Amino acid sequence: MSFTKNQLLPGESIVLIAHQHALVLLKPILVNVVAAMVLVGISATLGISVVLNNYPFLLFYLVPLAYLCWEISVRKNREYVITNRRVVKQEGVVAVSSFDAPLDKINNVFHEQSALGRILGFGDVGLETASEQGTTQFRMIANPVAFKNCIVQQREAYRISSQGSGGSGREDIPRLLRDLAQLRDRNVITAEEFEVQKRRLLEKL
Repeated sequence: MSFTKNQLLPGESIVLIAHQHALVLLKPILVNVVAAMVLVGISATLGISVVLNNYPFLLFYLVPLAYLCWEISVRKNREYVITNRRVVKQEGVVAVSSFDAPLDKINNVFHEQSALGRILGFGDVGLETASEQGTTQFRMIANPVAFKNCIVQQREAYRISSQGSGGSGREDIPRLLRDLAQLRDRNVITAEEFEVQKRRLLEKL
């Protein structure tokens, strides 16, 4: 089940949806290639009519094919979502499970990439949170550096937004406005979000 707008909280918007790298499908693809080669070899030896008229031979290939289709569905439904409020990991084809990490509870974000991962563009991203879950891993994610940077940027935007709507002193408002403008210029927040936060800050003057 894909993450939908119906799952968003009031005032929440989706910033980025990421998936695992396509390389996670390498194993089921190789299994299908081997099964196809074996089936071709049997057909060349016994004749294709013998293979087509014997269900065990057909089942021999249908099982790996079903395995591949299942893994494709699993990858499609395993989503890593960054919003302007939280980071969500949701997975499951039939039964769905999810993990939420509020941006203000994230203490540290890190990523790990092997030499092959840097070449092909995959790696792991980890979150260290103040909650009971501790460290959460997003494994074999595509473009992990961009995913990590997006979390860091949204966490900073959320921090500034929280300060603006909280009990910040009037002397802090010019600094917060500059920080918001920088986030807007870096496309971390939209122009509309900038104007909303700007109005909230100016109302305190």
